[in-house]
Amino acid sequence: MLLLKHVLLSMTLSLSFVAQAKSLQIAIGSQLPPYVLEQMSAGMEVDIIREAFKVKGHTVSFQFVPNLRLLRKLLNEKLDGTAVNSSYDIAKEINMPIYNSDTTIIYHNFAIAFAYKNFQIQSVNDLVNKRVLGFQNAIKYLGSAYAAMAVNNDDYREHPIQSLQVKQLYAGRIDVVISEKRIFNYWKNHAESEGYLFRKNINKKLKFHNIFEASHRNVKFVDRSTRDDFNQGLRIIKENGLYQAIIKKYENI
Repeated sequence: MLLLKHVLLSMTLSLSFVAQAKSLQIAIGSQLPPYVLEQMSAGMEVDIIREAFKVKGHTVSFQFVPNLRLLRKLLNEKLDGTAVNSSYDIAKEINMPIYNSDTTIIYHNFAIAFAYKNFQIQSVNDLVNKRVLGFQNAIKYLGSAYAAMAVNNDDYREHPIQSLQVKQLYAGRIDVVISEKRIFNYWKNHAESEGYLFRKNINKKLKFHNIFEASHRNVKFVDRSTRDDFNQGLRIIKENGLYQAIIKKYENI
């Protein structure tokens, strides 16, 4: 009889767990390797979000969209959340309640140039007289001083395909790339292995000028309980070592 009670209790808890499990839709930026590998529905940031939800029994489907369309996607479709910079005040722009998760991962942008050029880049203002190629929407994400620099620099451009940044730098067509360090290194490694880097510059050392604050990323949710489940799962995978294992897996691909 006692054994039967234990079995029934276990079945009840299992059924309750299944009933509470959700199938979630999360929007995330496209073409951000190693953080987002769209064709594989994987990557450092994608796997962290997926594994945090798995702790609570939830499954996640990702919608990969350009950064400029993330807001529209959240507004017009039945999404549970979107992964963006934590400083991005989505609630203000879409005029609806938004629940912010804890930090999922940290991006760090740098001003990247060849060391031999000996550029003295100690602040954003030092970019004004240089040929600068930023990532798409960098003006929006990197602060007012950066936006002012871009307006006053006739040689400032942005491009949505970040693999092009690496090729343009090594071809000598620009002086400085503005890119997240892991993303830049990913595209550099791939371009080098595929023979796409200008041979004259391939062995020249790079300098990563640290003029930007690190950017904390999180997930903006439309439901508080989903956010709470995510935060609990995120804390657990950080405690059990899975979080660091995911980062290590993608660091050198």
